[in-house]
Amino acid sequence: MLMLSVTACHIPQTTLATPLPTKPTKPIDTSIPAPTPVPSDLVWFAPNMGSRDYPELFTKPEQWTVARSRINVFKFYTQNVLNVPCAICGDNTLSTFVDAQAFRKLTEWGIAISIEVGAVKEWGCTGEEEFRVAKAAIQNIQANGGTVTFLDMDEPFIGGELVINGNSCGYTMEQSAAVTLQFIKQVKAAYPHIIVGDTEPYPYFSVRELEQWIVALEEREATPAYFHLDVDIERVRVEEQDVIADLQTLSRFFQERQIPFGVIFTSNWKAAGTNRAYFDSTMEWIRTVNVAIGKPQHVIFQSWQGPAANGVHEVPINLPENDPSSYSHTRLIIEGLDVFGQ
Repeated sequence: MLMLSVTACHIPQTTLATPLPTKPTKPIDTSIPAPTPVPSDLVWFAPNMGSRDYPELFTKPEQWTVARSRINVFKFYTQNVLNVPCAICGDNTLSTFVDAQAFRKLTEWGIAISIEVGAVKEWGCTGEEEFRVAKAAIQNIQANGGTVTFLDMDEPFIGGELVINGNSCGYTMEQSAAVTLQFIKQVKAAYPHIIVGDTEPYPYFSVRELEQWIVALEEREATPAYFHLDVDIERVRVEEQDVIADLQTLSRFFQERQIPFGVIFTSNWKAAGTNRAYFDSTMEWIRTVNVAIGKPQHVIFQSWQGPAANGVHEVPINLPENDPSSYSHTRLIIEGLDVFGQ
């Protein structure tokens, strides 16, 4: 049904001018402030970075009043808020959002702003270059009327071991956890108010491996403020994984640790190249999760579906929310939350 490739959230990064840093060799300083408490009931919205009507979320707010009233956090991809070209983003670059007063309007609407950022990536490996990029994104939003509340680390566990375009950090889990700590420390030193959470893929990592990852972070006093699960449903089906049982196990694991647990609701199914296919397959995934654990503490509506023939990641459209013939992302938010009785 759905497909989330192992690099699903690993959207290709803009090439950085600086050479790849070497792996860290200095001793790890484990002092870090305690994570800021996070509300356990949040709805997140992350439109596809190249969605054709992305700016209209801010220039035509009347077209999603209901959905907007039901979300708490709006998440941007880093590429959308950097002042650099982004082939997969189409026209959705920093200047577009500045012109639409996107950051200022989200603040006025009382919706928190998040950025999905790299923490351990093959183009950084020490956390320092990743922080430099994250800092630029934060400053761009702050300079244009917004305040960043959340940084959502884009799969640092898998980021430490993946080989992308011939580059890899080649890290063990413990090494990736150590660099994740360094990244979080840099964020907290510069922006003490920002809440840092983690997203990781399943079933690329088993339930046991995900639990070991969290324990490794806890041992380094780098516990994420929340955890979001990126599920490759197509792989789940091929490998006949018991996703319902695994969701229940993970939900209990994070509840015991008082770490808010969220599930990403997306399609990225190989055949979901249309708005309707995306809508229908994501709704099926929502119903599966509801059967397993009911409504997760964090509900994340997020797309990175693509690329289209033009190379842009643009499915689904975002607006309007109330046209039954339009299979939009905002309509999906409304009908998806209805499944959970919210």
